[in-house]
Amino acid sequence: MIYLAAPSAHRSSHASRRRSLAPLQTAWVAWLLCGATSLAFALDPTKAPTQFIHNVWQIEHGLPQNSARAITQTRDGYLWIGTEEGLVRFDGMSFTLFDKENTAAMTSSSILALCEDHAGTLWIGTHKGGLIRYSKGNFSAIRSIDGLSESIVWSIHEDDGGHLWIGTDQHGLYRLDQGRVTATYREKDGLPSDKVTAVCAGSEGDLWIGTIRGLCRMKDGSFRTYSIADGLSNSIVMALHCDRAGSVWVGTRGGGLNRFQNGVFADYPAKAALSGDIIRCIYEDRAGSLWIGTTGGGLKRFAGDRLDVHSTGDGLSHENVVSIFEDREENLWVGTDGGGLNRLKEGTVTPYGAQEGLSNDMVWAIEEDREGDVWLGTWGGGLNRLSGGTVRSYTQKDGLANDWIWAVKADPEGRLWIGTYGGGLSCLQNGRLRTLTKKDGLSSDNVMSFCLDRSGALWVGTFGGGLNRLKDGKVTVLGKDQGLSNADVIFVHEDRQGRLWVGTFGGGLNLLKDGRFTVYTAKDGLSSDTLTSIYEDSDGTLWIGTFGGGLMRLKDGRFTAYRKKNGLFDDVAFSILEDGSGNLWMSCNKGLYRVSKKRLDLFASGQTTSIICTSFGKADGMRSAECNSGRACKTRDGRLWFPTIRGAAVVDAAHMKTNPIAPPVYITSITVDGVRRGTGARTFSPGSERFEMEYTAVNLGAAERVSFKFMMEGFDKDWVAAGTRRVAYYTHIPPGHYRFRAVACNEDGVWNETGDSLEFDLHPHFYRTGWFYAICVGAAVMLAMAIHGLRVRRLVEREKELTRHVDDALAKIRVLRGLLPICASCKNIRDDKGYWEAIELYIAAHSEAEFTHGICPACMAKLYPDHHPRLRLTDQPGTDG
Repeated sequence: MIYLAAPSAHRSSHASRRRSLAPLQTAWVAWLLCGATSLAFALDPTKAPTQFIHNVWQIEHGLPQNSARAITQTRDGYLWIGTEEGLVRFDGMSFTLFDKENTAAMTSSSILALCEDHAGTLWIGTHKGGLIRYSKGNFSAIRSIDGLSESIVWSIHEDDGGHLWIGTDQHGLYRLDQGRVTATYREKDGLPSDKVTAVCAGSEGDLWIGTIRGLCRMKDGSFRTYSIADGLSNSIVMALHCDRAGSVWVGTRGGGLNRFQNGVFADYPAKAALSGDIIRCIYEDRAGSLWIGTTGGGLKRFAGDRLDVHSTGDGLSHENVVSIFEDREENLWVGTDGGGLNRLKEGTVTPYGAQEGLSNDMVWAIEEDREGDVWLGTWGGGLNRLSGGTVRSYTQKDGLANDWIWAVKADPEGRLWIGTYGGGLSCLQNGRLRTLTKKDGLSSDNVMSFCLDRSGALWVGTFGGGLNRLKDGKVTVLGKDQGLSNADVIFVHEDRQGRLWVGTFGGGLNLLKDGRFTVYTAKDGLSSDTLTSIYEDSDGTLWIGTFGGGLMRLKDGRFTAYRKKNGLFDDVAFSILEDGSGNLWMSCNKGLYRVSKKRLDLFASGQTTSIICTSFGKADGMRSAECNSGRACKTRDGRLWFPTIRGAAVVDAAHMKTNPIAPPVYITSITVDGVRRGTGARTFSPGSERFEMEYTAVNLGAAERVSFKFMMEGFDKDWVAAGTRRVAYYTHIPPGHYRFRAVACNEDGVWNETGDSLEFDLHPHFYRTGWFYAICVGAAVMLAMAIHGLRVRRLVEREKELTRHVDDALAKIRVLRGLLPICASCKNIRDDKGYWEAIELYIAAHSEAEFTHGICPACMAKLYPDHHPRLRLTDQPGTDG
């Protein structure tokens, strides 16, 4: 909220809805004032139940019915809730229903009792449906000849020996071993009644049995009954619990809560306050606190000697509480009869407002005095003092200037200075209040800020009246006439050098040194002239909050702006505090946010271009994320107090807990082309194109903050960051073998790297299968062989044709060698057409013979007798030599 809100006369204080024992009404406040460290368990017993984060789930959120009669958690992380209309499994985000309509083993959907045994089997007690077992994803009914299958099962309990004890409505007590009934006990065996309402195992090897006719102890096969005559407040026993100290707590119908200790029913603190209650359930958490569910009286917690009551006025969904359970993440689950399911959990931020006893929720200014008391100024409710476990309010009736407080400042002398809107300045000293207004020289009655300098002077910043200096009873005013840039003063701060810094609403930053003002505005590097707060760290760096301009750093005379565009959570910084780890905490209208100074320095030096912030809001324990712009406070114990419109928001930054449990991951279903399949489906038909892989992670404290990554091995090359989305989409996946994997991390970044996986096969169309390819290859080979055979046949036939032509040619050549008609005179030859031609031409036409021309020896002798005087007969072929 911006700080210019006008007072509203119709705003009234809210009465606290928390009820407890009178002597212990606000004892838990001591934790806030004494700086108790964060405990090893989740639900701190020193806090009021109203200070835990409270959530409710009902029919509109997924429950089948609003009576959560039984609650347990199985080792896979799921929370199981029994209702009148079925059993539901919860992962922190969504419910899965099992009832007689979808589960064959269930003949009744009304669930009364739940218990997981040492082997991981979930046992389910029903109304007239007997006992049902859930193991490895399958439900089965326990049948017996003794009527267990038709019984009303009120109670299921496993003892240290692994024996399962079943309390029924009309058939007494059953003992099961390894899923089989091994013994039954009824009135004839020593039970006071066959209607067994509750069972628990004691610390001495005994078994305590609650019935409608008293409490019974079974040990070594013998029974001992305790009734009203023995000190039991009422004989109708509704609930039992054997605590770690060996006491047995007995809840009765109309007789309240009894404690059996050392053989007798013993008194305990707050017994009278519970004496008339109908006790429906008793649960001991890890801190040792005893939580008690009542009919008509809401939820009660017995911690040490203190009794706290949490009812519908505090946010409980119904006054009839019938089941309580603490999960492994240390959240407390509370089932009601008609109001659904409630969850209480520890938050990073602890709220402190009207529900815890403040006079008004609208807290504007917070201060710690020299005694360690915390003062809270409210808007319309006056001033509250938290001291020694008590809350004391001061209002106008007690002499306060008025009830609209803007500023509070404690000085070393034990005085408390209170600035009001319209009433001037009040001073509380030794229990007495005195007021200073404009009539006494103050420049304005709208007092917004204080600063006590090293000289002992009190500087008073006013809205509309500039700056006032109070010293030795004298008021000195410094305004625009003295050089102040703006009369609306938001903060005043003296730095380690003795310089005075004055922040204004619209006039920028003023530096008062040696009696003169130097003004810094947007022209000089400020991101905004509307300032909200200032903080000086250990090395003298000034951090300045603005409204709309983010965060400013002034170091070595240079301004650096940090804006939302650079990664800052918001451009508003109402208040600035530093924790012990070098982080700055700031407030705005959207909650609180934290940023490392080291990161801010790296940004200023140009070594990084972005800022990383962590934000905190309603999910972390704030009743409202909207903060006020008044003074925040860091107390001596290191806790940070911020004013909000719903009380103070307190952060113990040095003891912030993280969730070390990596969330179990499960792939829950596959949807293919719009048809939802179970995870048992591992093969999919050809043509499947659209795949939706649904997965979840069990986180019962902050399921909405779980982040996921997934990968389709065989398709994706790397992990896909899904954020908080719990489904993965794939289209046009080619046929093949795939493995889908999902992993998750919790709200604090703890990863389950193993996650869950699912393998499946996507079958191809027949024309994309191996056998089809083989057939096609075979057919192609056969076709090729056929084509090759045809080609060979054609080549053979062609060869035969060529051979025939050759033979014909040869035949013709052979005719040439036969009888040839040659002229005896001219030696011409007659051809086939009857023409005479030279023999040489004829032979050339009828054969492939070639000719050469020469002169035979006889012709040589005739033609050239001079060169051959005699003829050698031996040179002639065919002549004898």
